Amino acid sequence: MSHIEHWKRQLRAARIARPAHEQTQRGGGWDARRSSWFNRFAGQNDRSHTYRFFEPYVRGQVLEVGPGPGAYTRLMVARAERVVAVEPSPFMVQCLRANLRGAANLEIVESTIEDYSPRLETYDFALAANVVRGIERIDEVLCGVVEHAAILAIVTWAYDTLPEWLQGVRAQFAQSARGPDMPNNADLLGVLQELGLPHQVHRVDAPYHVFSRLEDAVLWVEGYCSLDPAWREQLAQIVTPCVIEQGGGFLLPSGRETLVIIVHREGNA
Repeated sequence: MSHIEHWKRQLRAARIARPAHEQTQRGGGWDARRSSWFNRFAGQNDRSHTYRFFEPYVRGQVLEVGPGPGAYTRLMVARAERVVAVEPSPFMVQCLRANLRGAANLEIVESTIEDYSPRLETYDFALAANVVRGIERIDEVLCGVVEHAAILAIVTWAYDTLPEWLQGVRAQFAQSARGPDMPNNADLLGVLQELGLPHQVHRVDAPYHVFSRLEDAVLWVEGYCSLDPAWREQLAQIVTPCVIEQGGGFLLPSGRETLVIIVHREGNA
């Protein structure tokens, strides 16, 4: 089986495994509650550990695929002439507009990248951060974006080792915790190779999720796993022993392998 077909099969299976209302709604599982949770923990987060790998390419006309609440968008609007942010979730769009109110060079489009593809223009740079693992038509999207953008940066993560806290959550809340099998980093690299897209891979050292309060670590896991707040006390008993207090912060092991992949248009490498 080709890497592309394997990718698509995984995404189809993951979509079927979702609750019925998420299978048809635009933006997948990013409803009001999850969007609010993600905005709280990621909307203003420091992205320097990954942004530094592609910051030199951010200039002129920029396309951002799946900006979410705008953690990278706010950095790019400060450097680019124009940023076109294509976001499928209407709730994420609300967060993005609120977070970047006043950014005159930001154009927000509520759409999936698949539906937006016929409207793609010419871009100096494109970014797809933490979104490609949810794109089923990966071959069409990657080839389409690279055809229109001189440089595409992909930020992606997958579990290298399933962290102890997530093992505990899945064991305790097996019927509720999210976790359908999704394409991993090796799958993505295989797709890029199969498509013949020249790329460079940067591995990012990000072993921990960092929080200012212990309670925030618990709330982050609650939202990440889509758990009912009524189970928070049980959840805290699982998460708290895994948290490391250091330098006034609280560190939760991520277990993730994070990559920044720079894809060059053919002949532009």
